[in-house]
Amino acid sequence: MKILGLLFILFSSSAWACWSLDLKLAIDGDVFKIQHKTDHDKDYTQALGPYILNFKLKKDQNKSINFIYRLDEKKNQKLVLITQGEEEISLGVNKEIYAKGEENQPHSIITLKLNSI
Repeated sequence: MKILGLLFILFSSSAWACWSLDLKLAIDGDVFKIQHKTDHDKDYTQALGPYILNFKLKKDQNKSINFIYRLDEKKNQKLVLITQGEEEISLGVNKEIYAKGEENQPHSIITLKLNSI
């Protein structure tokens, strides 16, 4: 039991994640890149400069993986919705999401690659 407890202390929960997500966001001439260890059905929030990306990977009954996202911009003390949506992605394949911005908001391109760990 002590060994099991020690293992949990030494390795964070992110070390046990299911996937590694390579993500690139291009919006208004800015490009942001991140690598993120993820697990399915868990919400994540990532700050990318003045933008905040909230996302979740969700498995559906057909064993496909859906990327559910919401992109906001920090303006003064509030968040302004840029875009949101849901896209199906596959393991090991680059997926480009052309996310149309909400009214009076910029369009963005989200490039994803999901790898199994």
